[in-house]
Amino acid sequence: MSNKNYYWVKKGEKTTRIGLTKEAQEALVDVKYVELPDLDSEIKKGESSGEIEAQKAVVELESPVSGKIVKVNDKLNDNPELLNSSEKNAWFFEVNN
Repeated sequence: MSNKNYYWVKKGEKTTRIGLTKEAQEALVDVKYVELPDLDSEIKKGESSGEIEAQKAVVELESPVSGKIVKVNDKLNDNPELLNSSEKNAWFFEVNN
């Protein structure tokens, strides 16, 4: 899922949040499992930073940004279906700016 339209990037004052767009939600259908990157790990743009397992496919979560992971959406561990809800709630992690 390297399509850049599948991820949204919201740059804040200190961090940048990465999430799943409506387009990606529609392509994947029901998300069943999400593997997130480890807190404090360094990621590079275009590299795999996790995995998304859905009804239609299992895809690598390719980061659209580089940085240090400073926050992950822990709610996805128990409720991966949050990625099927509003884009605001469908976020994976935040990196430092």
